[in-house]
Amino acid sequence: MDELAYYLGMPAHGALAVVVSTVVLYSAITSLLSRAGQRLYASPSSLDLAVVTVLGAIVGRSILGQVPTLSGGLLALGTLFVVEGLAGRVRRSERMSRRRRHRAVAVMVAGHVQRHELHRLGLDESVLWSALRCAGVRGPHEVSLVVVEPDGRFSVLKVGETVHPAALTGVRHSGELLDQLAQSGDRAQ
Repeated sequence: MDELAYYLGMPAHGALAVVVSTVVLYSAITSLLSRAGQRLYASPSSLDLAVVTVLGAIVGRSILGQVPTLSGGLLALGTLFVVEGLAGRVRRSERMSRRRRHRAVAVMVAGHVQRHELHRLGLDESVLWSALRCAGVRGPHEVSLVVVEPDGRFSVLKVGETVHPAALTGVRHSGELLDQLAQSGDRAQ
């Protein structure tokens, strides 16, 4: 045990504490951000950015323990890379991809704002209209479909553009959306 402490620059129980706290806090933060992430990415306010910064500081300090050391920091970084690599494999697995397949959400269909979807995502119409302005939209009559992607970006499909069913892969209720677009006179292929 003393030999391990010599090579790590910390006692074995300290190294174990760094590894365990890194894994636990990584899990807690990724869980938190996966629940609130889409809203945070779509409309990051100054307060949201401050909260994420404070969370990062708390997590970093908590991982390193009472006396931060270089070896503890390197061990925490290594553990984070390993855990992120494992989490990436899990996310890519078929079971998880099926579960996450419908994370994109339509918030405007055929010029009509889907307020219940905006509300569910924790967004308001000002964020939607900001994205529409960025896409060059001047009014709701120009919009066929607006989708909030899993990473929080807005995808805007304008009236008159053909919407192939594959374009709605991963969007919640994609079949119903195609029907709504067809009924509204927008072209669905």
